[in-house]
Parts: sequence; structure tokens; C-alpha cells
Amino acid sequence: MASRLIVGCGYVGMRVASRWLRQGDCVFAITRSTTRVNALRQFGIEPLVWDWLSGEFPAANTWPTVFEQETPALATILISVSHSPQLGLPPIETHARGLNHLASLLESTPRWEMKRTQTKWIYLSTTGVFGPSPQAGWVDENSPVSPERPGSIAAWAGEQWIASNVSESKRVTLRPAGIYGPDRVPRWEAIRDETPLQVDPESYLNLIHVDDLAETIRAVSSTNMQSSLYCVSDGTPVCRREYYEYISTLGNWPKPIFESPKPHDAGRVISRSDGNKKIRNNRIQAELAVRWKYPSYREGLKSLFEQRS
Repeated sequence: MASRLIVGCGYVGMRVASRWLRQGDCVFAITRSTTRVNALRQFGIEPLVWDWLSGEFPAANTWPTVFEQETPALATILISVSHSPQLGLPPIETHARGLNHLASLLESTPRWEMKRTQTKWIYLSTTGVFGPSPQAGWVDENSPVSPERPGSIAAWAGEQWIASNVSESKRVTLRPAGIYGPDRVPRWEAIRDETPLQVDPESYLNLIHVDDLAETIRAVSSTNMQSSLYCVSDGTPVCRREYYEYISTLGNWPKPIFESPKPHDAGRVISRSDGNKKIRNNRIQAELAVRWKYPSYREGLKSLFEQRS
């Protein structure tokens, strides 16, 4: 039995928690929402309500009651906090500030601080840190980064904080491609409603099913990895035309309508649809015994549409 902490227990975090709980681990989760406390407890997770952007520590009476008992040393910290912008904070500060506060919180928690040198940090970043690519070229962990979107800037700052504050043997940064899964199929409503898509149909998408990502995180948490940085993608980039046409086939809808993307201007926020890179997953595939349940968008989308019917 191991003790695991999830900061940001949402779409990905809940699936990772489920896997750890099935192993018999003790799972804690930091959440900003008081309304999620009961649901987390019913799931088997010990919740702690805290906003990591706040410099104030949680009140003593809000800590999980399991802290009154002996708990295993903290084996893993999973940072899966959204990279979305936060009001009043520049993107470059959001995750860096939160991670600073988290480190201070752990230092003030004797049962976790005592053996924290044994703790593995897993930071969930994004392939968005590579920035938009005008040409369809392959990228991997050795490719240069140039984040332009606010979320990618926040993620890159978080990566740098982890690299500066956690020893290399005790940190793993994962850069997932576009995460899809139940209740998260990009643009399917637009295809159903025959809404024009303002994307380049010949540009590429990189995807990873949420269940494959969650299983990868579980495996990484229990494996001595050779590196501290991995891209996590299904390894089968797909041209957007092919992807959206496959959705229209599964839904028995008309073929998607494409419009030329509006030209970039100084005030326009770079969107994920501006990307045209192709992500290699060779490093993670070579080191983990995990094999994707959904090795391409076809298996993943087919499963999701079958669940809807």
C-alpha cells in the first residue's frame, strides 16, 4: 500500500485515482471546490479543500481524518491542474506560484515531509509547449519549445519549476497530446449541426485517450523511469479532414464543412487548432510495458460512439 496525492483531481485525476485505489493505495486529493468533498469521499478519496494559488494553508480541522492514523510515506504527487488562465495572474505565474505553495504545504505536514525525499513528482504538462508549427514536422522530447497559448505558457513555467526544485530521479514530466474520451470528443457537435470548421483540413491532430493516459500515469508512478520527460501520444497523428470525416461516418452525419482559418493578427489568441506538428511517442513506448488500449483515433472514437448508442 502506498500513499498518493493528486492536485487537481478532475477528468484525468479521477481515472488515475481509480487505478491507485484498485491497487489498495491510499489516495488524497487537493480540490478547490467544497461541493466535491462528499463525492470524493464516496469514491474512496481523502479530500483536502485548498486553492493552491492562495498563500494560506488549510485550517487544521479541514485535514482528512485519516491523518489521525498512521499513513504510508507519500510515494507520489500527481500535478494535474488545469492550465487555463486565472483571473489577475499572468500565465507564466499560475503553476509556478501554485507549486511553490504546494512545496510549502508539504514542508508543514510532518507525516509527508519526513520521507518526502522518496516522493516521486509527476507533472502533467502538454505538447502545446512546442508551439504552433506551420509545417507538418515530427517533434519529440528533444525538440525546442516555444509556447504561445496561455495554457502552454503556464505549463512550461510549471515544467521549469519542477526541473529546478525536484531532483531528476524523483520527477517525471509528461506532455500529453490532445486528451479525448467520454464526454470529450472535439468538435463532434459542429459536425452534427453542420457548423463550418475554421481549421486547415490538411493539418494534423495528435491525440491520446484519457484511459490510456491514466494507465500511463499509474505505470510511471510505479516504475523507475530512465528519463524525466516524456511525450504521451497514441503515436498516430491524423490529418483533421480524415478525423472529422470519420466522426461524420460514425454519427451517420453529413461530411464536415471546412472554412479557411482567419489570418493571424496581433490580438488573436493562438488556438490548439493552429498546430500542425506530429508527436513521436517512441521514448514512453520503449520504457513502459503499457500498450495503448486505443492505439489510434479510430479505435477510440468507435468505442465512444458505441457507448453513446
